[in-house]
Amino acid sequence: MRAIRFVSAVVLSLALAAPAAFASVDSRVLMLDDIRSQQTEIRDGVEARTGRYKDLSSTERSELLTKQARMLQMIEGKHSTADLNDQQKTEVFNTLEWIEAVVNNDGDERMVCERRPVLGSTRKERVCKTAGQWREEREAARNMMDSRGGCMDCKSN
Repeated sequence: MRAIRFVSAVVLSLALAAPAAFASVDSRVLMLDDIRSQQTEIRDGVEARTGRYKDLSSTERSELLTKQARMLQMIEGKHSTADLNDQQKTEVFNTLEWIEAVVNNDGDERMVCERRPVLGSTRKERVCKTAGQWREEREAARNMMDSRGGCMDCKSN
């Protein structure tokens, strides 16, 4: 669990860092080999259905292995996070957070990042919140729309 949290924190900090900041960070932290070896250990445990992975449902197990394979394919042939574009960094981070949440049975606490356009600009910014926060925001927006009858321009009489 600590290893997953460590790798997730590393990927988040790297995803949020500007490329110029990479020079000041320890190069070992940037190496994708750590993520690959950690994911190999997780895959072995999931497939063997042992330890922390023994209680995963077949659906969770299958989805975990699928997401993990996609992420590993994305980082294949790359040596560090500097070799990933912003979208790939975000996807790797989200996948690692999802895996951690499934393994720890703590889905609402996993961090999920999105790249959203900045109003009045062509650039995008990274917005990270817990899955629970994203869900609460969606529900609040849905409730607001329902209370207004789906009409944002309607004025109450």
